[in-house]
Amino acid sequence: MTSRTVRIGFIGAGRFSQNRLLPQLKKVPGVELVVVANSTPESSQRVAQQFGFGRTAGDWREVVAAKDVEAIVVGTRTAMHPEMCIPVLEAGKHLLSMNAIAPDLAGARAMLQASQTRPNLVALVYPGQFYLREEAMMQWLLHEGYAGKVLHVLDYWHTRFFGLGSQFEIANRWFGPHTRVFGYRKGFEVPPRGADHHARDVRPESNVVLAELASSASLTYIHSTVAGESALSRFEVYGDLGSIVCYAEGQAKTGFFGAKGTDKELQPIPVPANLKEADGSLKGVAVEAEFIAAVRGEKQPGPAVPHFIDGVRLLEFAEAWRKSAESGTWCALPLEAPVASR
Repeated sequence: MTSRTVRIGFIGAGRFSQNRLLPQLKKVPGVELVVVANSTPESSQRVAQQFGFGRTAGDWREVVAAKDVEAIVVGTRTAMHPEMCIPVLEAGKHLLSMNAIAPDLAGARAMLQASQTRPNLVALVYPGQFYLREEAMMQWLLHEGYAGKVLHVLDYWHTRFFGLGSQFEIANRWFGPHTRVFGYRKGFEVPPRGADHHARDVRPESNVVLAELASSASLTYIHSTVAGESALSRFEVYGDLGSIVCYAEGQAKTGFFGAKGTDKELQPIPVPANLKEADGSLKGVAVEAEFIAAVRGEKQPGPAVPHFIDGVRLLEFAEAWRKSAESGTWCALPLEAPVASR
C-alpha cells in the first residue's frame, strides 16, 4: 500500500536542516518538498537546488499561506519561533519546530495554546541530539523492570556549554515528571578551556541540579566544563533490584552495563536483535519519519519526539533551576502561569 504524499514547506533551512533534517526527509517515501524560504534569496535557491524543492519564497509568510503545503518545518533560530509557528498553526498546517520551542516561557505557552485550540494538527519539537541512539534500549530495560523500582538516577555530562534543557528532555521521558528542583552553580578562577559552539571562551564551572520526581525517585544532574575527556557522559540508574549504566555514543566507552542483586561488577547488557540496526548498532529515532507518519494519521510519535507541552515543561524546568540557583532554595514544579490582567 502506497502512503499518500505529504507536501512540505520549509522556513529557515540552516546548517542543521541541511546536514540532518532534509537528507532524512528525502529518505521518507511520499514526501514532496514544495517551497523553501531561507535567510536570503541566494541561500533559498541553493537549498532548493540541492534538495529538490519545487520553488523558493521571498518571505516566510508566503510559505505559511501556500495552498499546496500541508505541513511546515520551522528551522529558524529560537527567537523567531513564536512569531512564525503560531501563524503556521492558525493557517491549519502541521508543524515541526526546531529545539528549543521558544526563547522564553511566555512564547512557549502562547505556542502551546495555539496548538491546543487545534487538536487536529500535529505540533512537534525536534528533540535534542543526545541519547536518541540509546532511546529504545533504555525504554525496554525500564519497561522490563531490569533495575526494579527506580530509586535514584545520576545524569553526568561533560560539554563546553551547559545544555541542561536537552538533559531534562531525556530524563523527563525516561523517568517522568519532576516535582521540585534545587540548582547550584560554581565557577572556578582558572583560565578558560577552549571555546563553545559560538566561539566564546568556555567558563570553567560545575552545575548541579537536584530533582525530586513524581515517582518518588530522586535525580541528580551534574555538568562540568572542567572535566577531561576521561569523564564519560552517562546515565546511572539505581533501583531496588539492580542498576543500569548507559554511556552516550561517540565516547571511548559506550552502551549499556548492568548489575543485579549482589553482583559485584557491572556487566554488558545484551541488546535484543529487534533493537539493533543491520550493522549491529543501536537503533536510533527516525524523527522525520515519525513526523510524516503523524501527519498522515498512521501513528503517534514515540516518546523521544517532544510535543509542545513537553517544550513548555522544559522551559519551566530551566526557569525553576535559575530561580533556585539564584535564591538558594528549592523551587516547585510545575511553575504557575501568570494570571492575565483584566
